[in-house]
Amino acid sequence: MREKANSDLVRRQNRLLLLEALRQHGPLARVELGRHTGLSPASITSISSQLIAEGILEQAGEPQVPADTSHRRGRPLTQIDINPTCAHVVAVKLSIDGIDLALADGRGTILSRRAARTATYDADPKGFGRLVADEIAALLAKAQVSPGRVARIGIAVQGVADSQSGTVVWSPAFRMRNISVSAAIEDRLGIACTLANDANMIAESLITTQRNTYGDTAAVIFIGYGVGMGLIINGQVYHGPSGAAAEFGHMNHKPDGPLCRCGRRGCVEAYAADYSLRRGASGEAATRPPSVNAIPEAEMLALETAAGHGERLAREAYAMAGEALGFGMARIMSILTPSRIVLTGPGTRAMPLIAPHIDRALAEGVVEELHRTTRIEVIPTDTDMIVRGTINQALRTVDREVFANGPFTPRRRELERIA
Repeated sequence: MREKANSDLVRRQNRLLLLEALRQHGPLARVELGRHTGLSPASITSISSQLIAEGILEQAGEPQVPADTSHRRGRPLTQIDINPTCAHVVAVKLSIDGIDLALADGRGTILSRRAARTATYDADPKGFGRLVADEIAALLAKAQVSPGRVARIGIAVQGVADSQSGTVVWSPAFRMRNISVSAAIEDRLGIACTLANDANMIAESLITTQRNTYGDTAAVIFIGYGVGMGLIINGQVYHGPSGAAAEFGHMNHKPDGPLCRCGRRGCVEAYAADYSLRRGASGEAATRPPSVNAIPEAEMLALETAAGHGERLAREAYAMAGEALGFGMARIMSILTPSRIVLTGPGTRAMPLIAPHIDRALAEGVVEELHRTTRIEVIPTDTDMIVRGTINQALRTVDREVFANGPFTPRRRELERIA
């Protein structure tokens, strides 16, 4: 019995290795899959044939003649890839006053989108999960995709997300705390649902698409409507026991500093988020409660322009933001010595205003030997990395929990829910 159990475990692990390689690299020939996974040609042939027979993989395009044909006598190589029809996933991004949804196929290609504007701050905590479920149902109806073909729903939210219970513990998007989301969606649609912090989903996007670059230890810092961080350790996003780890934005910068949306004073976010910058540039008291509404992009662009033209309060606001970010990054370097710290989000438009102050804080806050081992990067904000990362995480979860065992079917999903 133990031998069979070990054999089943090895089978699941090997299937998952193939799927991970294809997720990362796209279509591959079997010989290339062997190089990426370390599995023998016989194992690659056996596993890929099983996955193709189950409809999880498919042959991709026309056979390609290898560049080095000495050992294969020029025989074309047939590439295989994820079958886009093997399953679907839905990604949902919850933010201040907004619900953004995307439906993707088994390869992660987005098939349909939907956006709903809603006053999230005063939303009914008991009915919000059902509201999101209704929006998902409308997305699927628009795309003419049955809920039975959706293997997973992934939700990304600002703030602290308890992934174990599917609950928004705290978010600036809501007045109330401990809002249950996943359970209502699963009851309404019968689809497994996971909840995670939005900055973690940016990190998921990076390691899925660029594992060779970000597959070591890295911190991904989002700057915009808030300040968040996704932490990558040994190639895996670190969510912590409940999914609420790496709350960089709510790490204290200065005791008794400006009031943060979380209700505490002196958080990094209370200096560097868009609402913080607007408050500082307008001369409002630092103890004034922050706005609960989303700040229009046009207003932030105007603020950046004013600071660029030398407006004193605006320049001071960006200087304090850079200082808070820099000292926070110095602490990360001292604790983790990450290979990279990545800055992203709409707030990075103002890097010319904040970068000198980040550099000054880093010079004061961390020894040079630790500073120089960490590369600091800025990633443009023209792509929705939160939605992309949520899709990627949902597909990887399906690979691990479903496809590593067999094909996805609505009947099998129902049995898993009952179990």
